[in-house]
Parts: sequence; C-alpha cells; structure tokens
Amino acid sequence: MVSARRILAILIKDLRDAGRDGRILLLLLMPIGLAVFYNATLPNAHELPTAQVAVVDADGRGVARELRTAAGNSVNVEVQNTRNRLAARTLVAAKDVDFAVVVAPTQRRGPARAEILVSEGASPTAQSVIALVPDALTRAAGRAPAAQTQVRVVAATHRKPGDMLESRELTVLLMVVLLLVFVAMMVVPIQIAEEIETGTLGALRLAAPGPEILAAKALAGFLYGLAGVGLIVLLTQLHVHDPLLFFGAAFALIASLVGFGLMMGLLWPNSAAINTYAGFLTLPLIGLAAAALFVDPGAFATILDLLPFPQATKLLADGLSPHTPFHAGLGSWAVIATWALLGYLILARIASRREI
Repeated sequence: MVSARRILAILIKDLRDAGRDGRILLLLLMPIGLAVFYNATLPNAHELPTAQVAVVDADGRGVARELRTAAGNSVNVEVQNTRNRLAARTLVAAKDVDFAVVVAPTQRRGPARAEILVSEGASPTAQSVIALVPDALTRAAGRAPAAQTQVRVVAATHRKPGDMLESRELTVLLMVVLLLVFVAMMVVPIQIAEEIETGTLGALRLAAPGPEILAAKALAGFLYGLAGVGLIVLLTQLHVHDPLLFFGAAFALIASLVGFGLMMGLLWPNSAAINTYAGFLTLPLIGLAAAALFVDPGAFATILDLLPFPQATKLLADGLSPHTPFHAGLGSWAVIATWALLGYLILARIASRREI
C-alpha cells in the first residue's frame, strides 16, 4: 500500500539535498536569473519613447498642449516651460532637453513663427517631434493646418504566432521552458543518479518500495519547476493573461518529461556525467520548443506537433498573451498526455527490471 507519509519524508530529504548541491542550485537559478536580466534590459513595447522639450511661450497660446496632442500615442512629450530664449538655449546646450521651441510674439497677419533650438546629435524621436512643431503652432494660433493626414494601421498579411508576443514576453517564455527542461532532464536525473552512486537508494529501498521513491523524486521535480516558474513571473512582473492555462501548461510539460528524466538517472547512474553532458542533450529540446513559435506550416511543423515540448510552448504562449497566438486546444493536451504516459510506462518497466 502506498504511504503518503513515506513519500513526503523522501521528498523533504530531496529538497534538503538540493539546497546543499551547488550544481542543482545553479541549474535552478540560472534560468531565473536570465529571465530577470533580459526582462530588465529588453525594451517594453508598451513604453513610449520620450522627447524632452523646453517651450518659451510668452503669450500663452498653448503650443505645448498642441505639441502633446500632435504627438498622440506615439511619443511621450515632456515639456519644460522656460521664461526666455537664453534659458532655453542653456538647457539645450547642457542637453537637459532634446530641443527648445521659442514662440515668436503674436502677429495679426502672417503665419505663426517660432525658433527651434536643437541639441547636437538629437535622437530620431526628438526629430520626429520637431516635425510636428509647425502644425502645433498653427493650431495654437487658432488656424487649421495647411494639410491634414490620417494614419491607419495595416495588419501584416503573414504573421507568425510568435510575432504576436513582445520581445520581453518571448524571452521570459523561453526562460520558463529552459527552467522546466533543466528540472526534468537534469536536476531529477542528477538526484537519483547520485543516490545510486552513494548507495543511498539502497537504504531507501529498505524503508520504502520503489514506486514511492520514484514518486517522491517526480514530486520534487514538480515543486522545483512550478516554484521556479512562479518566481520568474513574480520577479519579472510578467502579466499572465490566463494563469490557469499558463501554469497548467508548465505542469504538463514537467509531467511529460520527468518520467524520461528518472529513466535517464536509472540508466546512467553517474551524476557528474549527467551534469556535464545532459546539458547538450537539452539544447535540442529547447531549440525545438522555440521553433514552434516561428516555424511555417509544413513537414517540420507536423513533426513539432507530435512532440510534447513544442505543444507545451504553444499552450504557455496562449496562457501568457491576450492575443492567444496559437489557439492550442485538446490536441496539444493529448500529445503531452501521450508522451507522459509513455515515459511512465517505460520507467515502470526499467524500474521493475532493476528491482527498484
């Protein structure tokens, strides 16, 4: 009869051992650290570029207001009202602002006039705002612009599902997959292989049957993986559109791989070798998972659809993005479940032959 108490005791022992093993800590912390690093360095697609502008508008015609209106949702215009041309020029020379607009006094006739002072090496963002100054002056003077344009967004005719994810979302998603593959295919095998090497597994067999030992090892993998994914989401402040789908897909990916990881530990009972060489075995898995985001329909895409990690990546992307780029459904879950069942069946057969 399966004992939850014995499984829990073995699980707690494995968690303590992991905290003392530098190899396992590195494997767990590296994807989390990379996710935090890339999240901090990659630009946020929702963050507008900023242009800092000094405005001298003695008559108070509202040029700054009209300039912000003209920039709309394309540029965040930060305005610093300045008392005279000399003060504005000082700000531009010190590069405290990108450029300055010195509005000429009001005239009854003729066009509205202004002088634009630009710092050396002005950014493209600043130059784009400078181009809006004539229209802003004209509107501030209560006149209609000489010409009017209307901008319409045209959707791309061929857009891969991965293109719907922001660069930050895409990178963090790949780090999540990296973490889960590391856990299932490296951390779990290292722990069981080390116990075989040191003879600890034999001692455990005296206290608990093999299925309970393997169940505890698998549960440890689930805890490492899900806790790591939770930390990534928390530390990167990643907005997950559908948390249930996202974490469900993470759970499913571990479930589909951890049986094979346990199998690797039983067949290759050398923890140092697993730590050294298994990293090379995980690279194709990560590559195939990433390929699912961008591959065009065809034979290769069909092969990817038959593998669990690309399907789990699609489900993770659907849970992460409000655009639901893949609309992955029951077919993806079925593929993952099939591989998970296959892994546990093979594991059970190998464990029985080795009397574990």
